[in-house]
Amino acid sequence: IVTGASDTPVQIIIRDDEVTIAPADDLWGLDAYDAQDAVRAAVDPSVRTLTIGPAGERLSRIATIHTATSSAAGQGGFGAVMGAKRLKAISVLGSGDVVIAEEDAFNTLVRQVGAEVRTYRPLPDTRRMTERLRQTCPDGRVRPYACTAACPTPCNLYYSNVRGVAMPDRVWEGHWACVGSLFRGMGEPGGVYDWGLGDAAGLEMNVLSNRYGLNQWEIIIGLVPWLERCGWAGLISELNGTPIDWSSPTFWAEFLHALAYREGLGDVLAEGGVRAAETLGMGQEFLPHSYTAWGYAGHWDGHGSMANRLVFPFWIVSALQWMTDTRDPYSSSHGYVQNVMRWGPLGGPRQPQNQGQAITWDQMRGISQKVYGTPASLDPLSGYEGKAFPAYYHDVRSVLKDSLPTDDQVFPLIYSVTSEDRFCRIGDIDGPSVDYHLFRLGTGVEWEEAEFERAAARIYTLERALTVRHWGRDRAMDETALPPFEREENWENPELGRKHALDREAFGPVADAYYR
Repeated sequence: IVTGASDTPVQIIIRDDEVTIAPADDLWGLDAYDAQDAVRAAVDPSVRTLTIGPAGERLSRIATIHTATSSAAGQGGFGAVMGAKRLKAISVLGSGDVVIAEEDAFNTLVRQVGAEVRTYRPLPDTRRMTERLRQTCPDGRVRPYACTAACPTPCNLYYSNVRGVAMPDRVWEGHWACVGSLFRGMGEPGGVYDWGLGDAAGLEMNVLSNRYGLNQWEIIIGLVPWLERCGWAGLISELNGTPIDWSSPTFWAEFLHALAYREGLGDVLAEGGVRAAETLGMGQEFLPHSYTAWGYAGHWDGHGSMANRLVFPFWIVSALQWMTDTRDPYSSSHGYVQNVMRWGPLGGPRQPQNQGQAITWDQMRGISQKVYGTPASLDPLSGYEGKAFPAYYHDVRSVLKDSLPTDDQVFPLIYSVTSEDRFCRIGDIDGPSVDYHLFRLGTGVEWEEAEFERAAARIYTLERALTVRHWGRDRAMDETALPPFEREENWENPELGRKHALDREAFGPVADAYYR
């Protein structure tokens, strides 16, 4: 915990148990990549650093805290918190080993999990990606990269030798993952995310936003789609004297620079789309198309983000999670909303298959009974039935993943392509229990599984209690998150044949059950 603030730029350097607050005048003003390079040169090549870029230094509400080239505390504006403290970087250099309580058993379980995950998550085809990149960037290269030392299936992509398009004198490299990949554009012209920058320019914008320390989710899913709609309505046509052209890499580079350095209109936009709309008195009617609640751009909600296909009735769980959180709940809670679409019959050709066989709704209902106690939770025809418990279950699982930590894209292990009923089992351990066994074998803490889960539930309950005590959080405040869900959903459930919107009367008992 870092309390207080400095009058001048500082950095914290931690060497084992020795903590030093050192001057950082030479780091202040550097972007997030260059700051890390400077710390490595001054302290030790193996040091790991959390740092902020120009956006954090200027207290942008969409500023990130960064490490490496694409790992960030991306949502929440935490870069501005460090900036307000004049804290440029926190660097750690440790020695010694992490002791595993039951090392052999732990490593065996880790290998078994890795083998299971590899059955449905093969290595990306980086040869094909490199060939595509070299159509516009002859020296470019793509290779798989593991996010962590223990990752069994590296799905992160590292791009190198990519010559800039907006800045042709620069050669870029870095990780490219998650929402940042949408910088290249998606979909047909005339729609959201239609800018079509392609690989080289898309990677360039990904690197620039990371160097500046800007929240990519806010920019791509919230701010730019809102600005696009404002443009379509004739409310805005230029940025600081430059005509807005989302298909131009040069304009994108100017836009990101203006955001990071709070130049001209960028000063207002650096507060995020919701505050910008309020400050400018412009386009507030378009906010529900991009922003779901609490000032955060849509994410697995079926109504805001057009990048995450989710249909009724499954976004009922999303509505519960959004209304009871304080921010975007899906930084570590993809287990239901994402996986019901990607694993279930609605997943289409990308759905993981077992010897060419797609999962059936009967199998989904069977899995639902095992995990959630009712087949209704994963039933496409179930309406509002069976949605309260999955929301609570995955809220608690979010705490578990953040605390252990485990990979949000893998855990909890619910589905499988190797079992007849498509439910995941690792040896004689049910998939959702693997987290507990990793914890017990790793730490030696001999809790029962129920006690392990209660510990996570206590953390979640404490978070809620703090919002009640300090900010007067109550159900009425929770329900201010619901209006975007009362809009017609973005996609139709083909099993139902029409689009749906949230029915407050039907939703009320579901919320009652969640609170209980």
